[in-house]
Amino acid sequence: MKTFTTTNYGRTVIMHLGKGECILESVQKEINRLGIKNGVLLSAIGSLRKASLHVITNTEELSVNEYITIEKPIELGSAQGIIINGEPHFHLTISEPDKMYAGHMEPGCEVQYLAELAILELKDFNLTRKLDEFGISYIDTI
Repeated sequence: MKTFTTTNYGRTVIMHLGKGECILESVQKEINRLGIKNGVLLSAIGSLRKASLHVITNTEELSVNEYITIEKPIELGSAQGIIINGEPHFHLTISEPDKMYAGHMEPGCEVQYLAELAILELKDFNLTRKLDEFGISYIDTI
C-alpha cells in the first residue's frame, strides 16, 4: 500500500457539457488547457446517448476486460475518480429503466442533454502511474 497526502488544494472546476460532447475527451481538453496535473472528480451527473465502459471478467493473475458500448438514452447517475499527472481515471454508474452498469469510463461517453462535473485540483504532488508485473497501473511518485 502507498499513501499520498496533501493539504494544498487548488481550483475547483465546474464543467457543464452539452448535447453531443464527450465526457473524457472534454475533461482531458480542459485539464490540459488549465494545466491541472492532479485532481479528484468529486461529482458527475447527467444524461447520455452513448456510454462506453469496461469491466473485469475474471480473478486470474492477468486481468481480462469486457468492453461495453450502449447507444440509447441512459442516465449518468454518478462518476468519480482521480486525475494523476494529467490523466483522468474515472468510473461511472449508469442506468437504463431496467438495468444498471458500473465500470471504468472509456472514451466516447456522449452527452444527450447535459452533464455536470466538479473537479478539485490537488497541488504539491509529483505523482504518476506505473504498471505492475500484471499490467495493472498503480500510483507512485515521479
